[in-house]
Amino acid sequence: MIGILSAAIYAENESGNSFIGLMYHQVLKDESRAGKYIITPNELESDLAYLSENGYVSVLPSQLVKIREQGGILPEKTVVITFDDGYETGLYYVLPLLKKYGMKAVINVVGSYTDEYSRINEEGKHLSYAYLTWNEIKTLSDSGYVEIGNHTYDMHSNNGDRNGCARKENESDEQYRTVLYEDVDRLSDKLQQVTGKRPVAFAYPFGSLSEGSAEIIGSAGISVFMTCCEQPCSMNRNGRIVINRYNRESGRTAQQICEEFNNAF
Repeated sequence: MIGILSAAIYAENESGNSFIGLMYHQVLKDESRAGKYIITPNELESDLAYLSENGYVSVLPSQLVKIREQGGILPEKTVVITFDDGYETGLYYVLPLLKKYGMKAVINVVGSYTDEYSRINEEGKHLSYAYLTWNEIKTLSDSGYVEIGNHTYDMHSNNGDRNGCARKENESDEQYRTVLYEDVDRLSDKLQQVTGKRPVAFAYPFGSLSEGSAEIIGSAGISVFMTCCEQPCSMNRNGRIVINRYNRESGRTAQQICEEFNNAF
């Protein structure tokens, strides 16, 4: 049986080509709800202001791919800003702040969540818990400040016999390959249909994966993989691009994370 692997995937270090990955989730105005996966708009604005004022350049996954393909070098202070799960606040709170500070981010969406809230079709009315609709995803994609990433169509769960997109205990190689490929490919196809762009980035739900997961996901056209491992990352010329990400919980500022990152070298 192939067990779940740690999400601690390291890209090869290459001098002058390191970058930092920041992982956000929900952004809410209610300070009483702030915690491990929820921050306030004021906290996000403080982060973006710090990054902008201190010379950090936000780079999107598609730009990482282009830089690698062309043999380029990353800006001296490169940051990849990511938001997981596709909350509706990405449009109403995050996008205006990205525009204000000239920063860019990738929002990783879950297809089944978007299906549900597209059916409800009450855009902007329930920001405390709602997820993006397909129309809102297109708006974000068209903005030029946001790239949409794949966070599985319907595998964002760890309450049953599967943990995220990891392999189930008694699943054969072929069964696992089929279910994972079809899920990732389904969402990528839908996003291409909605936005006109096929995602290059994939975020592992809960950071969970199994041996062979990356190969299967890569066969669906993904070339940038996001983990939950808090480690510096670098461009890897010969393999996959892996973004190890520091979780930005309430009270842990981007400045503190950047200092942790710099002290790791």
